Parts: sequence; structure tokens; C-alpha cells
Amino acid sequence: MRLGDLALSQNARVCLEATSGQECHLWSALDAEGVTTRKLPPAQIKAFAASRGTRAKTDRIDAELIAQFMDFRPDAGRNLPHAKIRLLRALLSKRGQLVETRKRLLAQIKAHGKLGSADMFEAMDAKLKDLLDYQIAELEARIEHIIATDESLATTAGIPRSVPGIRPVASTMPIAEMPELSQITGEQAAALAGLEPIAHDS
Repeated sequence: MRLGDLALSQNARVCLEATSGQECHLWSALDAEGVTTRKLPPAQIKAFAASRGTRAKTDRIDAELIAQFMDFRPDAGRNLPHAKIRLLRALLSKRGQLVETRKRLLAQIKAHGKLGSADMFEAMDAKLKDLLDYQIAELEARIEHIIATDESLATTAGIPRSVPGIRPVASTMPIAEMPELSQITGEQAAALAGLEPIAHDS
């Protein structure tokens, strides 16, 4: 039986531990089928295991711990972000990659200058930098368009952007990673980030 069918037949929730994005395809597929699916921060599961004195680590033990944790904290974890948030994350990730590439290019240009070989690569480096500048600006424009055309995102973005010195793209990062920020308390935000302590049993 398929996982989605099994979960629906049992009216069960499916809980996933964050695995650097590897869980996203399953998360999206289950959500599309109407299965209640939550993603949990590994730090909370680790703290919960420590509070139970569990030291062994196998797939079965991990699965049992996640199930026990959700019984203990049914409000923990997060639901699948909506499509615009997932798109923002993808755009921000690509922008970060291009910014890092540009940073390395500028370091290489500086090194060529010290070695006296700058003239050899000047035209090539200038074209590459112009291309990177253009692509970064294009991504930033797409990010701004997504926020400007969504009332909820625009309202949330206005909070960090009200702080002097916060650049538009920098203010978008917490929105993409924690879209619930405008609707939750500080304790709930800590829980989503996996920073909320789990009390040890006495």
C-alpha cells in the first residue's frame, strides 16, 4: 500500500525529520494528496532522545522517537510552505550561489593585479562580472516582485525592512525560512528553529 493511502486510511499524520532538503519531494507529494505532514527540526528530536536516555541510533529507533515526540508535542514542526515561499527559497539560494561566485571572481581579479597578469584576463573577467551582476539583479527583481504582489508577504517584509540598514534581500531571508514569523510568539519561533529546550524527565 502507498504511504499516502495508508496515512489517509488511518487518519494519521506523517512526520519527517529535516534532511537538508531530501525530504521535500515526499513532503510535497503527501501534502498534495491531503495527508497532514509535518517537518521537525533534528535538534528537537535529538534533545527529546537525550531526555529519554536513548543513545542507540537506527532507522527504527529514529522513527519511534519521532512518533513519540509528536505524541508529546503535537503542535511541533511545520507544515509545507506555500508555493510562493518555496519559490522565494529557490531564488534566494540561486542568488547566494551567484553572489559567492562573484566574490571569488573579484578575489581572482585582485590576485591577477598583484601578479601582473590582469591585462591578460581583463576583458574576460569584465564580461563575466557584468553577466553575474545582471543575473543577480534579475533574481533580486523577481524576489521583489513576488513580495510586492502578495499582501501577506509584503506586510511581513515590512517588519524587518523598518529597521535602518536592513537591505531588501536580507529582509527576505527570514521570511523564506520562517514564513510563520508574523503570526507566532517568540517561543513558537524558537520551537520552529529547533532552539526551544526540551525538559528532561526527573
